[in-house]
Amino acid sequence: MNRRNLLKGIGATSAISLSGLAGCLDDESGDGEFPSDSLTWMIPWSEGGGTDTYARQLEPLVSDALDEPIEIDNRAGAASLLGIEWLHGQDDDGYTFGTANTPSWQFAWRMEDVEAWEPTEFEPIAYFGVFGYTIIVNDDYDVEDYADLQDAYADGELENFAVQGVGHDSHVAAYLLRDDYDLAWDNVVPYDGGGEVNEAVISGEAPAGIATNTSAITAEESGNVSAVVSLMDTELDAFPEIDQITDYGDSMAYLTEFRQTQIAPPETPEDVREELEAATEHAATHEEAEEWAEETGNVLEFGDMDDAAADMEGALEELEENIDFEEFQQQIEDDE
Repeated sequence: MNRRNLLKGIGATSAISLSGLAGCLDDESGDGEFPSDSLTWMIPWSEGGGTDTYARQLEPLVSDALDEPIEIDNRAGAASLLGIEWLHGQDDDGYTFGTANTPSWQFAWRMEDVEAWEPTEFEPIAYFGVFGYTIIVNDDYDVEDYADLQDAYADGELENFAVQGVGHDSHVAAYLLRDDYDLAWDNVVPYDGGGEVNEAVISGEAPAGIATNTSAITAEESGNVSAVVSLMDTELDAFPEIDQITDYGDSMAYLTEFRQTQIAPPETPEDVREELEAATEHAATHEEAEEWAEETGNVLEFGDMDDAAADMEGALEELEENIDFEEFQQQIEDDE
């Protein structure tokens, strides 16, 4: 079901010429060409997280393409909604843009029942990477694949299952795994983010839990944890032998696979966004970035403005088609 093609083997020779990117648009402010000053790249997660890691890897290449400095501005909170809402109120001149993880931010927006703004009000630029959820298990339990994990929970050997917060998209993923994919956990245990889930599974405080594929690589390096199943559709070079959840049921990618989507405040002009789109493509397909992706197991993938727009327009609808949000909210209340 993965409709996006992973970009591989594209060297610097195929990247867009820097001279063709910088300074070719009229600045909407009337001060000259765009861009003619420094830019702000808002990341709605804390420094050191997966989205921030991608951004800091690509930022120098984006900056080179635009021939202007870029400041990364971390604004974490409310499952990314704090930073995204801040971006909504910024000027529409192209000098402030941000990264939102589609469909994670649409899920958070729907769960919080936000009325002040809608995700579709933002203007798409592009997307540059793909990441998503895996299940990690402490190695003390000798679980090698998802079938082993199903048996361990069914037999009562395991009881608790760690997620990244109450009402988080990993929380609803846990319920879906229990109800539709025969993962019979007894207790779902919410932690404050993916980092704490990793620490809990590494220490043995929780036997298993949901981690991003990016953080699962780090967790495996601890020597105490293994990733046993990917909840994504995209295949992961970092885990070539890992189970796919689609071996056990339908795709969960509508909830568990994210595109790192570059967005701009409402009414940011298309020609300005095209400049940012081209700079994003240059960075995401540059050989330096691809070497980093190969070394770390992270997934770089470029989608243009139309791809990003299609994702943004369809994400909430697909979530609504597959998740009963009212029932999920009731399950949360019943568990409290």
